[in-house]
Amino acid sequence: MPIAKLNGTSLYYEINGTGTPVVFIHGHGLTHSMFKPQLEYFSDKYKVILCDLRGNGKSGKLLEAPHEIIETQCLDLIMLLNDLGIREAVFVGIAYGGLVVQHIAKQYPERVKAIVVADSFCRTHGSTIVGKIQTMAAYCSLLMYYLPSELVLPSIRMMYRERWSLAYNEIRRGLLDKRPRELYRQRLATSHVDYTRCLKAFKRPALCIVGDFNEFGVNCMKEMVSQLPQAQLAIIPNALDPSNLCQPEQFNAILQRFLEKQQGSQQIS
Repeated sequence: MPIAKLNGTSLYYEINGTGTPVVFIHGHGLTHSMFKPQLEYFSDKYKVILCDLRGNGKSGKLLEAPHEIIETQCLDLIMLLNDLGIREAVFVGIAYGGLVVQHIAKQYPERVKAIVVADSFCRTHGSTIVGKIQTMAAYCSLLMYYLPSELVLPSIRMMYRERWSLAYNEIRRGLLDKRPRELYRQRLATSHVDYTRCLKAFKRPALCIVGDFNEFGVNCMKEMVSQLPQAQLAIIPNALDPSNLCQPEQFNAILQRFLEKQQGSQQIS
């Protein structure tokens, strides 16, 4: 098991294949294993890099204050790429991972070939009534993270199992192996984010993907596309978050076309 010792922590990662580096960043409460369908599909043509963010899975503890968490996790990834001798990569993030990708685009644009953000958002609406309710809910959700998984699983089973069994199995695994305190801190880290200004300044290609079962999520991703100068939107039918597990074949095909387009553009230039 590759473990990188960096930035005061240990980072579990996997690297497979050769070619353009593609870094996949997992969602909240999940780990690198949520990208198994992408690892199997893309490692023949690309250098696929998976890791567990600090505070998740097999990686080290998360001790930072909420407002420092995403920046610290981004620096971890950049330092991992330094250790691997990788200068630029395509970054793919699902949900929480999408926030990490946007932060990397903001802080380290020179390390980014392109970004792919799925089932995520670019800002929380802290000044609106809805935003204040969302912030309050974040602070009140502590109990949910410490509840026995058996109490939460029935609702997840009802939502996912029959329609999206692959996604259900991964979410179930995440619940059974959860790290409550660190999950809660990461939840708080998402309460006040706004990447709209930095997205407008981001000049590299971008792909935004979302499942059509979440109307609010679709609207969030449309807002993100409207902020990015070189973005395209893909809405996957019959999918929810995480769309890469609800409809892996469609997700992979969309991502494959995007990656091939970037390679073609580079060859022309």
